[in-house]
Amino acid sequence: MKSIMFRTLPVLSLLLPIQAIQAQEYDADYTVSYINEQLDKNCQIFHEKKNLRIEYYAHGEAVRIDYIFPESIDFEEGIYYSDSEEAVIVSCYEKAGKCIERDIIKRNSKILYDRSNLTTTCTDGCEGLVEAMKHLIKLYIMDDVERTEPFE
Repeated sequence: MKSIMFRTLPVLSLLLPIQAIQAQEYDADYTVSYINEQLDKNCQIFHEKKNLRIEYYAHGEAVRIDYIFPESIDFEEGIYYSDSEEAVIVSCYEKAGKCIERDIIKRNSKILYDRSNLTTTCTDGCEGLVEAMKHLIKLYIMDDVERTEPFE
């Protein structure tokens, strides 16, 4: 009886770490990291206390910054992949109007837009990236948002 118990104990100990990995919670830090891995090298997203910041680079320098205020984003229908732009589109609710503040650094100008685009390297519809972006918006605007499954 003891020999059976000692043989099954190592097997059970191998299964416990797998269950712990599956129970991982996908918080804002993990989600932003996942999103950035999917984006073109000239586009990066950052999460701040009350908003998201998307920076666009040319020759290693930021040339444009979009500020996204999550409570104004239509996370159900306004986040999708555009084949023609090869980007994930993030759009404001229709009633919110132009809710994304775009800072063109070279011109030192700020303009409001009703959408932003996250240029990406994925080619298959970017379902995981779209899901991650929706999840990130939900983390800002909803209480008790929990995700334990990977985005893909």
